[in-house]
Amino acid sequence: MTSIGTGNNRISFGQQLLSELRDMNQSSGLNEKASQSKKPSGPSFMDHVENSIKAVNDHQKLADKAATDLATGKKQNIHETMLTASQAEITFNLMVQMRNKALEAYQEVMRMPV
Repeated sequence: MTSIGTGNNRISFGQQLLSELRDMNQSSGLNEKASQSKKPSGPSFMDHVENSIKAVNDHQKLADKAATDLATGKKQNIHETMLTASQAEITFNLMVQMRNKALEAYQEVMRMPV
């Protein structure tokens, strides 16, 4: 699993992304009470983002376990291990690209004159 930082300060990329999104949400100046009164039924955008990040994290954990099982001899099928690792890599790259697009959009909105 990809992580950022060193020593005890290591956090996963997904956790860093969630904290960045929460910071952007808090710094956007939205009033919490006003947003709650207009809240539509169903999951919010942040709920979808959190679920997606958790899914990426789950793929990373499965890939790590598959690689460990192959290295220790618990599994003999290298094909499944490589498929699991490739799937984890693709989902991680997709998450990074979505993060980049979201940040670009946020920066573009912040550059707009009021």
